[in-house]
Amino acid sequence: MFGKKKVEEPVVIEKPQPQAAPVFTPSRVTTIAKDVTLVGDFVTGDMLEIKGTLKGNVISETRIHVANGGLLKGDAKASDILIDGEADGKIIIGNVAEVSDTGSLMGTLETKTFVTHPQSHFDGRLALIPERMKPHAEPDSEDASVIEY
Repeated sequence: MFGKKKVEEPVVIEKPQPQAAPVFTPSRVTTIAKDVTLVGDFVTGDMLEIKGTLKGNVISETRIHVANGGLLKGDAKASDILIDGEADGKIIIGNVAEVSDTGSLMGTLETKTFVTHPQSHFDGRLALIPERMKPHAEPDSEDASVIEY
C-alpha cells in the first residue's frame, strides 16, 4: 500500500482521418407526371423525367428526359438530355443532347455532342462546345462551331 506507486496507462488520442467526399450516384428519377404543370425553377441531383409541363428553368446534375407529350418551356442545364416531346429555351448540355423522331426543340442549344433523327424538329441556334472546354461553360464565338437554322 505505502511505497507502491500506481502507474497510469497513458491516454492515446488518435487524430481522426479525413474522410473522402461522398461520391454522387443518382438513385432516383424525379418525374413530372403527365397531367401535372409545374411553374417555377427546378433543381435536382436525380434524373428528371418530364411527362407533363415544366414552365421554368431546370438544372439536373445528371439527365433530363422530355417524354413524348411532355413540354419544357425554359432554360435547362444538365449533363445529358433526350427530347421526345417539346423543349423551348436555352439548353446547355455537358455531354449528349438528342432530339428523337417525335422531339421538337426551339431555341438555343449548346452541347458537346448533338444527335438528331430524320423526323425531329429543330429551330434555333446550335453551338458545339469543343472537348477542351468544361461542361456548361460559355463558349467563345471563335471556339464554338455555330450553325444557324
